[in-house]
Amino acid sequence: MAWMDLFIFFRERFPTAAQRQPPEALYNMAQLFGRHDDEVEGATDLLVRECVMPEIEEMLARTLTYPPLQALQQELRQHESQRSAEARRLAAAILGNPSGTRLWKVRTRLVTTSTRALLASRPLLDELERGGFRIDRTRSARGFARRLEGAVSELPGAPVLQSILHQLAGSVESDASRQ
Repeated sequence: MAWMDLFIFFRERFPTAAQRQPPEALYNMAQLFGRHDDEVEGATDLLVRECVMPEIEEMLARTLTYPPLQALQQELRQHESQRSAEARRLAAAILGNPSGTRLWKVRTRLVTTSTRALLASRPLLDELERGGFRIDRTRSARGFARRLEGAVSELPGAPVLQSILHQLAGSVESDASRQ
């Protein structure tokens, strides 16, 4: 209900902006976590979703200061830690101790889903920057990598999976030093 109120307010207050079509990648992001062939991919996607979405929401909370939106996000975030912990436990139960082909599948899915999620969030960040907001992409990428590393560390067989995450986080830090 709160989202509908915000939508109506936005359409009335900013009619020109409301007529613009959102970037296609935002729709793709909404569908990203629903496409998987089996429970291993679904559990891996759940881990990524529980890491990337809170990071995007945190960035939006820092950037957009519209009070009703902040109140809505505050309400949603009150249950975030409990929901994330339950999601990680569910993913750990489904993934078990990955080895062999299953380990390769989990590692591959971690990288591909994470990459797709970050690429899908890019149009949102671009729109915010066009609106005059300063966006710290490096901070968000590091926060996402840190959240994902923490989620993976709770899984059985975590040391094997964490090696790939260290490589991803290292590339983020080297990108930051270049800028």
